[in-house]
Amino acid sequence: MSFPHLAGLTLLLSLGLCASAPAPAPPTTATPSALPPPAALSPGDSARVEALLASMSLEARVGQLMMVGFYGSDIDEEVEALVRGRQVGGVCLFKHNLVDAEQAARLNDGLRRLLADHIPPFLALDQEGGTVVRVSDQVVVLPSNMALGATRSADLAYAAGRAQAQDLRRLGFNMNLAPVLDVNLNPRNPVIGVRSYGDSVPLVSELGRAFVRGQQDAGLVTVAKHFPGHGATDIDSHTALPVMRETREEVLAQLEPFHAVIQDGLDGLMTAHVAIPRLTGDEVPATLHPQVLDGLLRRDMGFDGLVLTDEMEMEAIVQRYGVGRAAVMAVRAGADMVLVPWGAERKEEAYEALLAAARDGELSAVRLEQAVRRILTVKVRRGLFQAPPRLEERLATPPPPGNSEVAHLIARASVTLLRTDGRHFPLPREARIAVITSEASLGEAIRARAPHVSVLNVPPYPSAESRAALRQQARKAALGAELVVVGVTNSRQVELVTTAAATGRPVVVVSMGLPYLTELVDEARAVLAVYSFQPASTTAAAAALFGEIGTPGRLPVKLRRLTFGHGLNPVGQQQAAAAPKSPSTGSTPHGLPGAAR
Repeated sequence: MSFPHLAGLTLLLSLGLCASAPAPAPPTTATPSALPPPAALSPGDSARVEALLASMSLEARVGQLMMVGFYGSDIDEEVEALVRGRQVGGVCLFKHNLVDAEQAARLNDGLRRLLADHIPPFLALDQEGGTVVRVSDQVVVLPSNMALGATRSADLAYAAGRAQAQDLRRLGFNMNLAPVLDVNLNPRNPVIGVRSYGDSVPLVSELGRAFVRGQQDAGLVTVAKHFPGHGATDIDSHTALPVMRETREEVLAQLEPFHAVIQDGLDGLMTAHVAIPRLTGDEVPATLHPQVLDGLLRRDMGFDGLVLTDEMEMEAIVQRYGVGRAAVMAVRAGADMVLVPWGAERKEEAYEALLAAARDGELSAVRLEQAVRRILTVKVRRGLFQAPPRLEERLATPPPPGNSEVAHLIARASVTLLRTDGRHFPLPREARIAVITSEASLGEAIRARAPHVSVLNVPPYPSAESRAALRQQARKAALGAELVVVGVTNSRQVELVTTAAATGRPVVVVSMGLPYLTELVDEARAVLAVYSFQPASTTAAAAALFGEIGTPGRLPVKLRRLTFGHGLNPVGQQQAAAAPKSPSTGSTPHGLPGAAR
């Protein structure tokens, strides 16, 4: 397969010139074997797709192009009119829709019943782990992609995808809008950050492939995002249009993670609302650009799977085009479905614009059939037309053994010791320790391990009016202790580190957010990065603070003063020196069985 638009990409990757993305250290485990390309549908399934397509009215075909959302946690008349009335192709659920595992399962079953005599819907969510978690009851909650990046383990990435898919399918979901394959090349990126595996193209490619394979092996429709890449931008497309100013070669290098999963048989891709003038010659967002979707993605990269847009109500789209016009532009450019989750009037606007465009020929019959055929093909291939096990049976069946442990394996393998003065790490258990944190689980995990711990819980984003009082509380907490642990998730909490250190007490910092934050805490005697505030990560951080586990993680991004791959592991090094040498048993360093390949 030739890639005229990707000329030079292989050379760039091999030379390590991928926009400041050095090659990662060898993974701690062997990479799971690649997925074969999706098998062609059987003659019977292909005939079924064509028969379904032929039987659909124009209105039903347009409905399949719609991925919608709604407010509330149950199905009312408005939801029924939207889902059944428009015969939509999919429903995306968000945190406000989901209360607990049983409610989520019942809601999904209810949505499926609305279309029992039509085409079954995609039932989707964004379950990335880390900062983007829609459901947390009775499912594995993963730390973050960047935590996975710090592990360097493709086996753990595969296990994460597989465990998450199994848990989500049990609750009735059949699609996940994850993983994120953006390469976080810009430390000031306001929207990707720890959602990315790191700033190395090869690392993101390797872990993304493994995660996708895990989800798809478990039968979950997988939609990776955000093509062609949002990680080098410094603007959030929710609020304005990001414009990528990199050279053509740098832009093309960021496509490699998407290229890799496409070759492995990816189900679907979500587009990014970013302009790429060095590729297209203009500032039309990639979501709406035929050169990007029909040309680069379809023709040059050979992707014939499902293409779903990011939310069409983001300001990057609405400010310039409006939802209706943009929906038509996106489908004409090569998208198969448009995501319109919020305003009722905007969902109506998108549907009516698509229907009018199909009727008057602005959206050709050939393009409409092509989009609907791709949607039906994924639904047939992934078994959406097969009735799932009864709801009560699924709810009575616990998740597969070991799924919940996957998050802890990742968290423990990701803990990265960035620096230490050699005297205040690990922590002495008998010391009087003050913990200042916005994540209560960190304080609880430390308190469970030492007898003299006080915890000051602070808001994650304190108001300007409350900051002076918080500084006073932090000072008081530090003065009452011999040693202070400050957990930070964002830059607004850095001043608490300064306040505590000004008392003369030694301060140890646990970074639960972007590792770039650690460059702002020079006063700290030791700095630990865990890349996540999820409970698995705060528990791992506490265990590492007291020397119960090592700190095997390696930086998945480069910092100004620390290189990509940096990480200290004094406890692990001591353990390794004391351990007798033994032949390899074939097991992975993280205790995962070889079957996870």
